Amino acid sequence: MKLFWRESKSGEHLMLELDSGDLTRVGFILNTPRSIDAVAQTRGYAPERSHNGFPSIEEARHFVESFSPWEEFGGIPGLRAEPGVRPRA
Repeated sequence: MKLFWRESKSGEHLMLELDSGDLTRVGFILNTPRSIDAVAQTRGYAPERSHNGFPSIEEARHFVESFSPWEEFGGIPGLRAEPGVRPRA
């Protein structure tokens, strides 16, 4: 099981790769001309898992990871994201 950030066209995606090879996006960061926005995905409605206006990508990553969104999608508790950011697929 792996957890990693991957570059996307408009920012970064936090990806969970299960042992079966299935990939699931469990969070994302949008880098817009006005701000840096972040979302920790959930299966329900949780507006507190979204925030706009981060001063840096690092702070946005920390925000997403603080919710441990991978646990809702089959990831194990305590899993940590790999260091760095993988290039777009």
